[in-house]
Amino acid sequence: MVTVKICGLTDAGDAIMAAEAGADYLGFVFAPSSPRTLSVADCLWIEAVPFPAKVGVFRDQPRHFIETVREKAGLALVQLHGQEPPELCQALGGPKAVIKAITVETSVDWELVRTYAPVARILFDAGGGSGRTFPWELLASPPLALRFWIAGGLSPGNVAQAIAVCAPVGVDVSSGVESSPGRKDPVKVRAFIRAVREGGVREAVTG
Repeated sequence: MVTVKICGLTDAGDAIMAAEAGADYLGFVFAPSSPRTLSVADCLWIEAVPFPAKVGVFRDQPRHFIETVREKAGLALVQLHGQEPPELCQALGGPKAVIKAITVETSVDWELVRTYAPVARILFDAGGGSGRTFPWELLASPPLALRFWIAGGLSPGNVAQAIAVCAPVGVDVSSGVESSPGRKDPVKVRAFIRAVREGGVREAVTG
């Protein structure tokens, strides 16, 4: 089954709604310069959300800050969107605890992917928070055995196609299920998860 992460959550109500809709992961942005950016003070309500698979999103922030937020918010995973080195991924817990985003535009830097694949889960993205898609065909025949996630411009209308093209193990969505930046639309969230489940089943049966 393809897993779903609903990211960019900014309040407990939306987080609980996404969990009840069937999300596998809930995402909270602590990276700077985003309309969805949270503070350490928000860790209190995040920790109180009764959900085991919570993910914090960071970009080029100190290890101490990441670990502090992880502990205070009760995060299961951290997702790194900057130039964080493989050594930091390993120090933060490796693939069981770290997702490393790799930016894709018109090509994939597979040598870069090889350096991170042993120490983190890989997420291919068009650029964190950009809302853009990238050519999913670039991932259709990866040169190494890799179970990866995708993000960037996904929506209820295109996620099934993305799954059919590149067969990710997980998908990550934020703006594609919003009514405004940081506010999730319950109808879109449910439609997205439904499209993933139907697309994932279809891919498993035909692939």
